[in-house]
Amino acid sequence: MMVSIRQGRRSGVDEGPGNPFWISYADLMTALVMLFLVVMSISMVAIASRPMVEKRQRAGDIRMILTQLDLMAEEAGLDLRVNHEDHSINFGDKARFAFNSYQLTPEAVETLRAFVPVLLEARAGAEGEQWMERVHIEGYTDAAGSYLYNVDLSLKRAQSVLCALLSVDLPPEKLRRLQELLIIDGASVTAIKSSPEESRRVEMRLEFRRVGDASSVKRPPDLPMGRCALAVEEGKKGGAKPTAGEVGRLPAWLDLFREQLLEP
Repeated sequence: MMVSIRQGRRSGVDEGPGNPFWISYADLMTALVMLFLVVMSISMVAIASRPMVEKRQRAGDIRMILTQLDLMAEEAGLDLRVNHEDHSINFGDKARFAFNSYQLTPEAVETLRAFVPVLLEARAGAEGEQWMERVHIEGYTDAAGSYLYNVDLSLKRAQSVLCALLSVDLPPEKLRRLQELLIIDGASVTAIKSSPEESRRVEMRLEFRRVGDASSVKRPPDLPMGRCALAVEEGKKGGAKPTAGEVGRLPAWLDLFREQLLEP
């Protein structure tokens, strides 16, 4: 009797190929291959779509930076026009150059100085730290005069804007950060507007990093700031003369030549 029970229990589980619950080795491998292909397909789709996602994130972050500049400038009482298409900042009627002049009005100088804290705050945010690379300053002229004359004038205008921005009273570290951001592109005599007054504008352009790019901004040499060589503000004559420390010593050959002349 006990033998028949044991035999029944042993014969109750049929492990032969006819059992529908039995998975063959080939079927198991097929399932694993299919699972692997599904996982690989999902991974490839995720990798392929990552640049698109990062580009959308970059575009959204840049819009946020420009909107933040708009709001902070409005709170500071600055009449700025931030262009969300070309990332330019126009200072409007409060910051224009007079005809054939590279000097700024006192109102324009104060406007540029008041813009510095706004710019630094936008740069210090998470989005600004990630994407904002440089602030380009270009000099603009109208259509009057010759090409080469306007090249010289536009360079001086850009330098005046730079000097006005760097004349703000800031802690050394913030002033250094501002110095790293600002760059003069050179002369721009081709971006002439519909009116001569509008062409003689003060305008900057924000440069943003592309996806995957590291910052190319290098810390400038640890040099004293010095003084602007131009008389930036209207009503002031001549630029600042260099001090003895800024000029430095004469070349060695000139020192020797002077000593020879002074010999009896």
